[in-house]
Amino acid sequence: MALVPGIKRSQLLAQSLRALGTAARTLGRYPDSQDAFERGLVAAIDGFGLVSLQVAELHNDLGMTWKYAGRFHDAAESYDRARRTLEAMPAADPEDIAALYHNLGGLAHARGDLAAAEPLARRAVELRSAAVGPDDPATLLDRSAHAAIIGELDRTDEAEAEIRDLLPGLEASLGPDHPEVAVALNNLGAILQRLGRIAEAEALYRRVVEIKTARLGPDAPGLAVALSNHGTALEANGRLDEAQASYERALALLDGAVAPDHPSLRAIRRNLDRMHGRSRLGPARFEEAEGS
Repeated sequence: MALVPGIKRSQLLAQSLRALGTAARTLGRYPDSQDAFERGLVAAIDGFGLVSLQVAELHNDLGMTWKYAGRFHDAAESYDRARRTLEAMPAADPEDIAALYHNLGGLAHARGDLAAAEPLARRAVELRSAAVGPDDPATLLDRSAHAAIIGELDRTDEAEAEIRDLLPGLEASLGPDHPEVAVALNNLGAILQRLGRIAEAEALYRRVVEIKTARLGPDAPGLAVALSNHGTALEANGRLDEAQASYERALALLDGAVAPDHPSLRAIRRNLDRMHGRSRLGPARFEEAEGS
């Protein structure tokens, strides 16, 4: 039976708005991204029905946007709506479920709840590997996110070995300058910094900044964590002027783009306060899994 024209229009509108929201989120324009996804969700419900993959995807997209903006409660609610929508579908794709577990693990990691993050990230690896194989780029990205978490759980040798094992496959599949490769390089840099191998970490962070600058542009908020991490390695190497400049640039990119209590924004301010002598807090804090 032919589609009713109004339903077809709603479907096309939902797809267009999802693409628009994804582009805005990539550029760090989170309010624009939120607006596009919310309008897309209305169109998707009208065009595809309340229980549909398209609706689940848009809930998931909103969750990712809230997470990047530091609105973790809103992110959790959107991910829960995505989960309930997928569970209500007769035959949800296991890869879609794996992607949701990946994002739930990333949210728990961003909140600092490593005990919750690790099993979620591990489950994403298991589901994705079963669905598309262990060498698929999506599986390799799940492994990278899991490695970042176990690195923070003091399983650093295991985490380093995991990322070094997956990186060649990821670079071969996506190209060495892909933003997702930059995420894995950042995760490896954080693990090496945790191990005290500062020079190696600094070189990796510098490469992450180069890749993200080339892909996102020099003014994207998505550069901020990479710049902040690079600053921590520069500071640890005694290159204080360069470190301060990196922190200040990160702050300028993130301030106003995310919630005032966003963990990354707080960490950058704390690092700058310490350098300015206004704080006696401990050493610079670097961040794993900045792209999860």
